[in-house]
Amino acid sequence: MQEGDKNIIYVGKKDTMAYVLAVVSQFNQGINEIHVKARGRSISKAVDITQIVKNRFMPNMLIKGIDISTEDVASEDGRMSKVSSMDITITKP
Repeated sequence: MQEGDKNIIYVGKKDTMAYVLAVVSQFNQGINEIHVKARGRSISKAVDITQIVKNRFMPNMLIKGIDISTEDVASEDGRMSKVSSMDITITKP
């Protein structure tokens, strides 16, 4: 993990609650702004993570912004394909 990546949570194949714990842990360590990033099918999980944190653990958390885009990703056979991506920026007051 790079120094600038401390406030970024990349959503993948782990259980949803593992990411929820990662977000809450980051906030408890004093980080005030976190980016929850996901691509493709993980986008819905990123939304779930953000809502679980807000509704169950940190009701005062704010959703600062949501950025959606399309990224070019190389497949295993070398072809490029376009994949949707989302970056949810959340903050604590």
